[in-house]
Amino acid sequence: MNDALERLKNRQRPSVPERSISLDSGSVDTSISRSPEEKNIEFQTDRSKESVLINKSLKEFTTKQSTFRIESKLLDRVAKICAKEGLGREVLFEALFEFYEKNIDVQQSILEQAKEKAEFRQAIANYKRAKTMIDKFG
Repeated sequence: MNDALERLKNRQRPSVPERSISLDSGSVDTSISRSPEEKNIEFQTDRSKESVLINKSLKEFTTKQSTFRIESKLLDRVAKICAKEGLGREVLFEALFEFYEKNIDVQQSILEQAKEKAEFRQAIANYKRAKTMIDKFG
């Protein structure tokens, strides 16, 4: 048993190289109002500006996976909105939080509603804990 435990503790895991997240620059300009030379020059200028912005954003942009619990009926409503708009839940949450931060006039009412929900959830947790203890020891 000790031998197997030692082998597990000393096991070397392979490292995976980081993936490149560069974007394909194969986009095509489809406008027809200018000569091909003008389009090409403008397209290259726009692409270089865009590349600089994207590269700067990539250096500053990081994500972290997080899991949290949401009321199931609320999650269903969020899922419907996200499906309709073609968005992920995380992006919607980020936008909602950024809106909250920028709009001081709504912050207090949102915090009051959050505190009410927290009290309600705590009451449910206390009830479940008490019920479990009664069923176990009572």
